[in-house]
Amino acid sequence: MDPHDIIEHRPIENRPGIRRMEGLPRIEFRSSTFAWLFQSGTGWIILALSAAVMAGGAYAGYWWQTLTVLAVVLGAYIAWTHLENRTSLFWIDDQRLFMRRGILMRSEEEIELYRIKDVKVSFSVIQQMFNAGTVQITSSDASGSLKPVAPTGRTSIIVTHVRHARAIRAELRDRVEAIRQKRGVREFDLG
Repeated sequence: MDPHDIIEHRPIENRPGIRRMEGLPRIEFRSSTFAWLFQSGTGWIILALSAAVMAGGAYAGYWWQTLTVLAVVLGAYIAWTHLENRTSLFWIDDQRLFMRRGILMRSEEEIELYRIKDVKVSFSVIQQMFNAGTVQITSSDASGSLKPVAPTGRTSIIVTHVRHARAIRAELRDRVEAIRQKRGVREFDLG
């Protein structure tokens, strides 16, 4: 998904993950295993440590045993992370933010867009190079399995290693403002 398609509102009906819903495209996003492994500092450290362990095993004359153990351990960890990422999906339509998460126990929740208070995107130095980041959504909705982050009762949803994080933030912010204007909702912070 090209981030400029979201920001400039060009036709994007034929892109994967985008479907028309009441005049606005449905925007889907999730954590990316590729972004985690190849476009973040954590992934680069894992790959560097794997290469160092492999080099040490090869130097000691146990290269195939080291490769086997490394492949099993690292492969299982990457496979589990990928499964978690594939089973967690977030999408935005014209009125709500939907969340579907879980491998064995699935949960599905939704937040009305007008209840979203803040959308923040943070990037590591490496993530900035690849336009991936962490999206943090703060909401006044305190129901469901979402945990309050402050005594104010606000909740926070954090999605790490999201591709095109800036475009997701901009689109979410625009939709929150549009639904607030449409419904005549005004924001008041008490306390």
